[in-house]
Amino acid sequence: MIAVSSPAFSVLPFPRALETVASNFQAWEVVAEGRHDLRAIEKEFLDLAPSYDLEFSAHAPMSDINIGSLNPRILEAAMGELIAGLEGCRRLGMDVYTVHPGFLTPIGMVCREKVLETARSSLRRLDRLSAELGVKVGLENMPRSPFSMGTTPQALVELAEGTDLGFCLDVGHANTMGLLREFMELKPRLVNLHVHDNNGGFDEHLPIGDGTVDFGLVISELADYGGRFVIESRGIADAVLSKERLSKMLDGR
Repeated sequence: MIAVSSPAFSVLPFPRALETVASNFQAWEVVAEGRHDLRAIEKEFLDLAPSYDLEFSAHAPMSDINIGSLNPRILEAAMGELIAGLEGCRRLGMDVYTVHPGFLTPIGMVCREKVLETARSSLRRLDRLSAELGVKVGLENMPRSPFSMGTTPQALVELAEGTDLGFCLDVGHANTMGLLREFMELKPRLVNLHVHDNNGGFDEHLPIGDGTVDFGLVISELADYGGRFVIESRGIADAVLSKERLSKMLDGR
């Protein structure tokens, strides 16, 4: 199934965004921040969503969130937001919750091992709650950046060590690292898939087919993947174009 996700939707009133998505897609990964914080939209969601033939999942808040923060007050605030979102998924019937692995701050650059252990501890907390609530958590790989964590398959596995967390493979992020084929090793643990394009240099979020991502490899390697293909776009027009191109690729496999 092809789904859509975009931070651009999170600045729209929920009913308007819902109508836009439902007119073009079968599933929506709600970016749970801005106007779409799951606590803020809960009443409207429960009132309106049953009228639409849509499946729902959520992307955890990203802005100002760092599960590897070495500032304990910032860390607790970040975890509070992520936990509230995960609990919201349970109440709203969303089955998958995608989270980012944190990032390196200036102090984190000189205390990398401490950042790693902090992030792993945070993920263990989310893993325990995930099991209690019955909502799958997907840890997402990040694009090339001196501040990013979880940019390689090995790094993602190391972060998730000691947990039953799944992974969200972001093929665009993997392309910036030149590691798309290597990330296919994680397919037994994939619970989500983000699809968009770029030219390998940075995270452009281009429509599928406008960059260098090898989508033939993605589709062939993930032939047995049973989850959603979530198009991460800069807006609805790019998303619809990507959907048309991805649908042709999937139909031809």
